Amino acid sequence: MRRRISAPGPFALVVEVPAADWVEPVARACGALARWQVTFTRSGSSRVEDRPDRGNDRVAEALGREGRVLGVSQSPGRLLPSTLVAGADAHLRLGRPSNGVVSRVIRDAVGGRTRPMPAQVAAGLGYWEICAAIRGTARASVERLVAMGAAKNRTEPGVDEPPPFRSMVGYGAAHTWGLRLLDDIDAWRRDEVEFHRIDRAVVLGSAPGLGKTTYVRALAKAARMETVFSPVSAWFAQSSYLDGVIRQIDAAFDEAMSRAPAIIFLDEIDSLPGRQSLDSRAKDWWNTIITHVLLTIDRVMNDADSRICIIGATNFPERLDAALVRPGRLNRVIRILPPTAAELAEIARQHLGAELPGLDLGPFGEIALGATGAQVAGWVKDARTAARAEGRPMRTEDLYGAAAPPDGRSKREKTRTSIHEAGHAVGFEILRAGHVHQVDIIPRGDCGGATSIAPRQTRAPLREDMERLAIAILCGRASELVFLGEACGGSGGTDDSDLARATTLVAGIHGSFGLGAGLAYLGTMDEVARGLRSDDALRATVDADLARLQAEARQLVERYATVVQAVAEGLLERRVVSGDELRGLIQAATAGERR
Repeated sequence: MRRRISAPGPFALVVEVPAADWVEPVARACGALARWQVTFTRSGSSRVEDRPDRGNDRVAEALGREGRVLGVSQSPGRLLPSTLVAGADAHLRLGRPSNGVVSRVIRDAVGGRTRPMPAQVAAGLGYWEICAAIRGTARASVERLVAMGAAKNRTEPGVDEPPPFRSMVGYGAAHTWGLRLLDDIDAWRRDEVEFHRIDRAVVLGSAPGLGKTTYVRALAKAARMETVFSPVSAWFAQSSYLDGVIRQIDAAFDEAMSRAPAIIFLDEIDSLPGRQSLDSRAKDWWNTIITHVLLTIDRVMNDADSRICIIGATNFPERLDAALVRPGRLNRVIRILPPTAAELAEIARQHLGAELPGLDLGPFGEIALGATGAQVAGWVKDARTAARAEGRPMRTEDLYGAAAPPDGRSKREKTRTSIHEAGHAVGFEILRAGHVHQVDIIPRGDCGGATSIAPRQTRAPLREDMERLAIAILCGRASELVFLGEACGGSGGTDDSDLARATTLVAGIHGSFGLGAGLAYLGTMDEVARGLRSDDALRATVDADLARLQAEARQLVERYATVVQAVAEGLLERRVVSGDELRGLIQAATAGERR
């Protein structure tokens, strides 16, 4: 190849380098091999010039005059003149330097022999970083390379090592996808499958705190791949100018390319808005950004030589642009659901390690239901800290005390909360509006108790389905009315309160789903509910329906008063009542009715 390059006559050469900082040094090295009439060194630093439609006339003119043309870039197809890329006599792709290359460079630069080095010792290091490390002695050069790589990959202070990926729990379909990816990566390393044929791109969607970042860190460790963390919101923090944002995007993907095989983790990917939600003033700016991201993902996913996996993460999967998650790009959204009681118990066991070895964590899982894996990890830390402060091993009460600290509320407050949550639980089960996992009165932030359910949802709800759900939501307030004579303000006041949720459902019946008196679509359920402030007629209709549904909720509570009272008493005594215990009480009550 060196003879071909240096031979006389017209010649066009394209060199693809690992990252932007390799462009200029490699171009200078090529200058030592031959004399070039025209040279293109494009790293994307110039948004005006570094485009495939710029410089094609110079390429054609130079080659037509028996000249020689060189193009060097980390992304030739995106940055170099298209005529040069299409008509080049040779394409060279320079990967990141192997240990063998690094060893030769050290020997030539400082002399001496290098001892065995860690695999891929230069992984993730830039051209100038490698150059800066190689000085002094061979041994010192290797030690600097190792230290520089470790500094780049060091876990952030306060961040624990992730658990072994194959033993992780609570991730459902996401875990299944990850295990399949690991098997495919192993097959690729055995030369049994081509990398570009692996299902290697996905978006993880969940509520905050369900461990999306931990998942990616554990997956990368199991796959023996480096991770490039690139929060999408950070792309816009560095610059509000279009070219600045695009440079941030390119830099993130270029870094992943330089570390390949690697995972690029696009956290907060919903920072890229769905184009369907944009107003006309911002549409052009965002269209350019989103189109660039889509083309970049296309380039990574369709390049047969790419060794990149892409994982996005969002708390709001419904906001994503449809083109972003179509097959061939990020493929799909996999939702991570809150852990079950059994999964929370297993997560606690993983974090406890050898501590409390004989403890049955089933009851702990029930108390923790509704929490996230991150919260469980925090409780284990708190329990360990409490034990260490007293200079003793951890005890069971340390763990339970962290998850469910002593309840300082008055008996009156706890009684009202117990009655309220008992009404919810009975309502959801009787109406089949949801499958109750458990009900508790454990304070969590501003919430004094919770009824944990798996909703029984349908893609095509009838009005009856939506009203049953609203009644179950109103059963907590109805229970207060039946047993205490009045309801407190705890059922309202916030956007996620019982009254807000019930109002939104009923507003949706009339203005969103076409299940009321009219067929006009006024927006999503939330949008219709917000519009009630200025629509007197619709507000009166919704208010009348809510009053009717509240009356039905009260009738249900009165009919099953013995069950509601038994659940409330169980909550006052034990703080937690399981879904199975609740269903047993209902079954006993309904069997008595049949007799």
